[in-house]
Amino acid sequence: MSEGQAIVEVGRGNGKSTVWLVRGSEAGKKNKVFSFASQEESPDPVNADFNTNLAGAGIQDTLVSRHEVAEEAARRWKGNVGLLWINTLHDYEDIKRVMINWQHLLSPNARVVIHGCDQSGTERVIRESTGSLGYFTYEQSVDTTAVLAIDRCTHYWIINSDEIGICRHCGRKRNFKRLARETIETESRKRQAGRKGK
Repeated sequence: MSEGQAIVEVGRGNGKSTVWLVRGSEAGKKNKVFSFASQEESPDPVNADFNTNLAGAGIQDTLVSRHEVAEEAARRWKGNVGLLWINTLHDYEDIKRVMINWQHLLSPNARVVIHGCDQSGTERVIRESTGSLGYFTYEQSVDTTAVLAIDRCTHYWIINSDEIGICRHCGRKRNFKRLARETIETESRKRQAGRKGK
């Protein structure tokens, strides 16, 4: 990951994974780690040992922990994200929302790491993100954590009458009809959220 790119954790509250991300950043290029809750209504309580672990490591300055929901943070975000760590409840809609909100903020060489890939909701998001609706390729999994990368092919789509495209270069399929429908639904949700916030 390049210097100056952010590490963004979207999860259920600060805990062990946050400490690991901060320690890893300190051992590398000291990229800032931003921690957000995935949903306002149901974040886990902050791990009681979190501040102690962080203080003991002497690396508090690397972490930027904000009291705002990830979706709101993504709307105001400036700069590139080099690593997106998703450690939410393993709910399909929750994980999908995180992916949609943050994917346009990722740097070209960014990685998305999703914990809980053995759960049905998480597995479905990964399958879609690396399949006909996605912008990612599958790299590897370690235990219950999957690593995705941005699809770097410069696609040349050949689109049939059902609006299914096949890339002439890599053979990847994309369902453009469903993708357009999901984009409209996402934009509608963002507008509704914006009106509620006023």
